[in-house]
Amino acid sequence: MGFFASFWTWLNGQLADYIGTNTARVAEALEPAIVTLATVYLMVWGYLQLTGRIDEPFGAGLKRLVTLAVVLGGALHLWLYNTIIVDTFYRAPTELAAALVGSSDPVAAIDAIWERGGAVAGYLWSNRGLSVAGVAYPIAGVIVWALMGLLCVYTMFLIALSSIALAVLLALGPLFVSLLLFEGTRRLFEAWLAQLANYALITILTVLTAALLLQAVESFAAQTAGRGIAITTVDALNMVLIAMLVFLLMRQVMPIAAALAGGVALSSFG
Repeated sequence: MGFFASFWTWLNGQLADYIGTNTARVAEALEPAIVTLATVYLMVWGYLQLTGRIDEPFGAGLKRLVTLAVVLGGALHLWLYNTIIVDTFYRAPTELAAALVGSSDPVAAIDAIWERGGAVAGYLWSNRGLSVAGVAYPIAGVIVWALMGLLCVYTMFLIALSSIALAVLLALGPLFVSLLLFEGTRRLFEAWLAQLANYALITILTVLTAALLLQAVESFAAQTAGRGIAITTVDALNMVLIAMLVFLLMRQVMPIAAALAGGVALSSFG
């Protein structure tokens, strides 16, 4: 198992425990506040009922009871929270992307590229010498290592970022579910859902884009590495150029996901 696959396996295990543990902690910590908000919610409803400001008492009352049940059940007792919310936004995007690309491991291509890129850089480094060409080879090798590493790290960064962000947002879920009680705070719940959709789309788009583009990089790197010690700096330059092109294309994943989810694209470089 390669470095990126090992990191991905470890990260998934950590985040799965994080979501379950911290969601329960947040729900427990917020229980007094949510119960108080629910009481205020009922008092406001009763006041509006007594003052005759509700045109359809039965329909409005039924709607409020359903809202109250959803908030108390979802935010405090986590009714179907893991089954519906967590599975939909955390597990489903990875499973969907894996099914579309026909692979259960979304980071296998990253490890393959790093391995092939390292082989190319190693061949270039082994051709070093005191001549002008001999000096150019190790420099080309370092450039190959750096750019292939940058491409692999950035792709892994997108996948890890989406998973970590989803885990944190899902752990805070009970807080945002409780905001459904009042009209003025429902926009925060909608913003939370938009962010969940944003990072879920980042996962899907990253895996799909990586499967399409990294396959070309992997194939090109394999052909270049196959030249062995007969490799030239021109061969390495061609591989570097395609790696740079794919890196620039991968940079468009976050803006696309943000546009689809109706959010704002975060800058991945601060």
